[in-house]
Amino acid sequence: MSERKRRGSTVERYIVNRLTAKGFACLRAPASGSKRKQPVPDIVALKDGVIIIIEVKSRASEENIYVNRDQAEGITKFSERSGGELFLAIKSPSGIRFLDFSKLRQTRGGNFVADKNLISSGMSLEDLVRHVESKLVKKLDLFA
Repeated sequence: MSERKRRGSTVERYIVNRLTAKGFACLRAPASGSKRKQPVPDIVALKDGVIIIIEVKSRASEENIYVNRDQAEGITKFSERSGGELFLAIKSPSGIRFLDFSKLRQTRGGNFVADKNLISSGMSLEDLVRHVESKLVKKLDLFA
């Protein structure tokens, strides 16, 4: 396994372990990024019926992050079919940030980019957990 893939796998496992400790059921798809016909996200996490889909990117610097068009289309379709909310997790020297995938900008070539400003405004893992838990409260309010 290349150093780059090993680093990405380490970040994926870290996120899964942290979310599991917060009460999520998580699946990690180690085949993501392979030449599968159906692209799958790196992580699917569920908590009390709320589904989040996470694609993970790891960088050694604080540069823009790109997701190629085919991968973006595949994970977006997966998210739509599952009813899950899609996030891009970015591990950089300053930590891990979670971005709402819909906020990424599409380039002229059809790829997607998260610029430094968007990355810096992303959610921490704790913020992501609170985001999901806020949906649980709303969901429970429907029964009242």
